Amino acid sequence: MRTSRRPAGVHMDSRFRGNDDLVFGIIAIFLLHAFPAQAAEEYVPCPVCPPMVVVPDGQFVMGDAKSHIANEKPEVAVTISRRFALGRTEVSFDQWQACVDDKACPGGQDDHGWGRGARPVINIGWADANAYTDWVAKRSGLVCRLPSEAEWEYAARAGTRTAFWWGDAPGNGKANCRDCLGDKDHPYGTKPVGSLPPNPWGLHEMNGNVWEWTADCWTPDHSTAAAPASCGDKVVKGGSWYYFSPMSRAAARAKNDARTASYNIGLRVLCELP
Repeated sequence: MRTSRRPAGVHMDSRFRGNDDLVFGIIAIFLLHAFPAQAAEEYVPCPVCPPMVVVPDGQFVMGDAKSHIANEKPEVAVTISRRFALGRTEVSFDQWQACVDDKACPGGQDDHGWGRGARPVINIGWADANAYTDWVAKRSGLVCRLPSEAEWEYAARAGTRTAFWWGDAPGNGKANCRDCLGDKDHPYGTKPVGSLPPNPWGLHEMNGNVWEWTADCWTPDHSTAAAPASCGDKVVKGGSWYYFSPMSRAAARAKNDARTASYNIGLRVLCELP
């Protein structure tokens, strides 16, 4: 497995872990200076690379002090000091196939009969996901990788502090999860990438559809900072079509054995910008 250090542009301030007064003060400041909705700055690293969106630098509070789930606590102040590009959508089967055709990624992933094409690639392990990010890096000439947990949550929140970018309720038709589609029939399986509305920074399906691999090792809570390293269990974020909405909140997190592929897990690529 890979061994690497925390991305240089991410700073997690441990002074605020467990100090509720300071955390809530920080939240109030961040709410006053929350990023407004803005037109997404699109970025395409190479002709066969997945389309991306430029995520601005900034600050946010990771986690959820109000959650009943212990692993989402304590809240932690995080500074993202450098902007980066993140996949506009989860990587689709078609985008994955370009890597397979280039003999850089393994093929043969089962689509469970839901279809391939624009649906998110599934049944890939953590090493497979890294093979794809390495291929994007080679084709683009950039440093490309899986996002850290902090980078992922920052992008999912897109300047908001609610459970989902649109508010605290699951909504109606904004995500693909068991109780996220309102009166619409819930599909057993994934939806094509880009099917649902983007968040304020232009990123689609950060909530639901499939869990997404991150670079970080699992930690039982935020009192110990997660980091990319050699370990068995990796953090996955975003929830999926199979789970109820609490697991699709920005703060929600889960673990998965890096060696184990699943029809619930896909990926999204991050590229560092010069």
